[in-house]
Formats: sequence, structure tokens, C-alpha cells
Amino acid sequence: MEKFKIGDIVARISYGCDVLFKIVGFSNSQADLVGLTVRIIANAPENDLKHISKDEVRRYEEKMEKTRRVRMDRCYNSINRKFKNMGYSNYGYKKNNYNYSYNHNHNYYSNFNNKIRDEIENDIPNIYKKDTVLKRPGVVLHLDGDKDFYTKCKENYARMGITAYTYYIPENEQYRQVYPLLQKIRPNILILTGHDAFIKKRNDIYNIENYKNSKYYIKAVLEARRYEHNLDNLVIFAGACQSYYEALIAAGANFASAPRRVLIDMMDPLIVAQAVAYTSVNEFVSLENIISNTREGINGVGGTETRGQLRKILPSL
Repeated sequence: MEKFKIGDIVARISYGCDVLFKIVGFSNSQADLVGLTVRIIANAPENDLKHISKDEVRRYEEKMEKTRRVRMDRCYNSINRKFKNMGYSNYGYKKNNYNYSYNHNHNYYSNFNNKIRDEIENDIPNIYKKDTVLKRPGVVLHLDGDKDFYTKCKENYARMGITAYTYYIPENEQYRQVYPLLQKIRPNILILTGHDAFIKKRNDIYNIENYKNSKYYIKAVLEARRYEHNLDNLVIFAGACQSYYEALIAAGANFASAPRRVLIDMMDPLIVAQAVAYTSVNEFVSLENIISNTREGINGVGGTETRGQLRKILPSL
């Protein structure tokens, strides 16, 4: 029989080696596993595990990253098209540097007065140019129960141009720390994620005890709603693979996983955050755009009508 150790990348033979895992520990004669690219936790006897070579891992991760990038870009482009139709070149931050100078001589005031007179005579309205508008996306507080995923999410928020405060906090600690973090950071968007799993042999999907971490996500959502009850002032995504979707929504999450108790990609919560952060407060976030660009679509992520968190500042700072 193969020998395994913590840190090995493996797959489960009984599941057709469909998902890659990292071994994070051993308990009760079984290996404790976390998904390499999906937010699932599991355990399996060592005789059901197969070592995955470095080349196989590299090819698998490259394939997952390629499909993930397509989905994230598709979500980006859907929002960006809306902004282009409004006359904006893009929806990211555009920092304008102004060199303020004051000319107090006669020619300056003379030129200024002539300009005003010309505008009045030509009936030029008092308008602003759209490129002088600053677009400020929503601010994200992201709590992640997986240290590797936390690092990757932090990097991706930076690529998106989103201000995100990202913390590695185990799932069973998130509800204890979320309230003081909300008070400190005052974000618009809250992501509560990590790993989860439904214990299939217990069958009853409506029993919270049949989930690994859903009860902790629910507690964290309730704590967050104690801080801010309005669903449009604080937009919450909660959950991971196979999480108790109905209970998370009932607790106050705007978006949650997983309606059909399926796997979700490690970046699915960021697709939600991206769409919310870059949708105007005057509009509802496109549920179709979010759902269609997540790993498993409507089976993996669902939610309620929610306003975006992008605000215009005029004039630009």
C-alpha cells in the first residue's frame, strides 16, 4: 500500500479521481483532505487514495485556471459593456492628478471673464465631462478558512482593482471575529468562505448537523446582520462546497452556496464580489451574470435581488 504524508496531493479512487486534494492531517485511520481548487473538505482511508504527480497537478491547475479566467473575464466584460454604453472607457479606478495653480494677474481674470461671456453667448450649458467622474467600487472584507485560497484571493482582488481586506480565519472562528472586523473596516461587501461538506450518508439536507461548517457560516452571517441589517448596505456572500444554502439565505446572506449541494470553485466568491463591487448603487446586480459565470451555475451559487456598491464621485478627486 502507498505511504502518504501531510502535504501530499492525492485523489480518491472511489470517486474516479475527479477532484484533487491536499492531505492536511490524519485521524481515525483516515486522511483529512481539503480540495486543491475547490472549497470542499473530506476524509478517506489511505487505501482509497492515489498519489498525483507534480506534472499531473500542474496540468490540472493550469486547466482549472484557464476555465476560471474565462469565467471571471466574462463576468468582467458583461459589466464593462454596460459602462461603455454609458460612455465610460472602463469601470476600474482612474486616478487623476491635478496640478492646482492660481494666476492672480489681470490677464488671467480677463481670459476667465471672456470665457464665461463666450459660453453665455453661445448658450453652452453647465455640464461635466464623463471622464471627470471617479468610480469608487465597493470595499470588501473577505474571511477565508483556507490559507492557500486566502493568498490567491488576495492577489486576485488586487488584479481586479478592488480594495479588499483579506484575512485567514478558520471557519469555526469567523463568527467570533466578524463583528469587530466590520466595526473596524466598515466594508460594503462581506465574503465568508473556506471549506464545507455535506455528509451524504446522513441523507437529510435540512439538518444543520449534517454539514461540516455551515453552522459556523450561519453564525457569522447572523453576527454580520447584527452589525448591519440592511441587505443593500452590507452585501454578504457565505458558504463553500455543498453548504446549506437555504439556511444561509434565511440568516441574512445576499448570496450563498450551494443550492444543489455541489462543489464551488475557490474563486466563485470573488465573482460575486466583483459583480457587486462594480455594479452601480442605482442598479440591481445581475443575478444571471453571477450565476452563469460560477463553476456550477445555478446549482452552485444563488442569491436575492441586491443593489450594487459602485458610487460615482463628482467632480473626481
